[in-house]
Amino acid sequence: MINWDFLQELCSIPGVSGEEKGVRERILRELESLEDVSFHTTPLGCLTVKKQGRKKASVSVLICAPMDEPGFLVSQICDDGTVKLTPVGDISGQALCGRPVTVCTAKGERSGVLGAKPVHLLTAEERGKPVPAGELYLDIGALSKEEAGEAVYPGDRVVFASPWSQSGNMVFGRSLTSRAACAVLVSLLHRDLEFDLTAAFTTQGETGAGGLMTVVHDVQPDVVLCIEGAQASSPDEEDGGCALGKGPSVSFMDTRMVYDFRLFRSVIEMACRLHIPCQERTAVDGDGSAGRAASQTGARTLMVRIPVRYPGVPVSMTAKEDLENTVRLLEAVCPEIAAGSF
Repeated sequence: MINWDFLQELCSIPGVSGEEKGVRERILRELESLEDVSFHTTPLGCLTVKKQGRKKASVSVLICAPMDEPGFLVSQICDDGTVKLTPVGDISGQALCGRPVTVCTAKGERSGVLGAKPVHLLTAEERGKPVPAGELYLDIGALSKEEAGEAVYPGDRVVFASPWSQSGNMVFGRSLTSRAACAVLVSLLHRDLEFDLTAAFTTQGETGAGGLMTVVHDVQPDVVLCIEGAQASSPDEEDGGCALGKGPSVSFMDTRMVYDFRLFRSVIEMACRLHIPCQERTAVDGDGSAGRAASQTGARTLMVRIPVRYPGVPVSMTAKEDLENTVRLLEAVCPEIAAGSF
């Protein structure tokens, strides 16, 4: 159901917020052979895909997934050749010092490593705390400001140089919170759909969901389903309705948004009837940017999250069966929503 080789490719493509072109082009290549579809790239770089089903929808449905990932921007080149960085998105500073990164420049990709204040210069208080992401710097091996300035430029994107691997039911890789959602949506579009459907692969999800906001104003849907990864519970905490291996997690609210309760209950009930593993998200968290952006035009909105452990660090992990069951759930509920049953 999920093309794992495709997901591996997506996770290898740099796509820090505002520079998602490579991800968009790879998704487009995966979809361009489909029949009865049309594509549109918005000025902000979102890819919208309109797929014709066997029937016209009574209720127009938009399903969206973010393409971007957290990372850094080059912000300043220092006299000693090191480079100051600005974090983009939700990045955990834990254990990032010494991590390899890739700098995406106009001249091509360049390797580097994340650095921080040396241990012997730290105060006793600083030594007991993780280094904040905003205090990390980039070291590309340059020995002067001039040498570094020839290699990188302010605004260049920096991503973690992370490996991809699979072990049993788990996959490990960079940027799974967004790219797993994209793989789910691509898989859904390859299926024979009963009703017309619009999908959107959106930009700048890590910085307030600005891309999605423009899409909903353009498409004017009746219902929006937002698909994205979410922090899965760790082994030493209660799952809060977002545990690995238990299916997609459906939220009734987060810190800024209360989702459509009729949609929420209908989706949960259908999952139960069809024996599709699905979780009710009981923890109220998440910044709500996607949900708020999706509801800008008054559309009924629901968030469906894929459990991902360790987002915001170089390597995250997710369960294969959770992605498969997210596709199954969307395939089941979309016809009901489009027909007006929900």
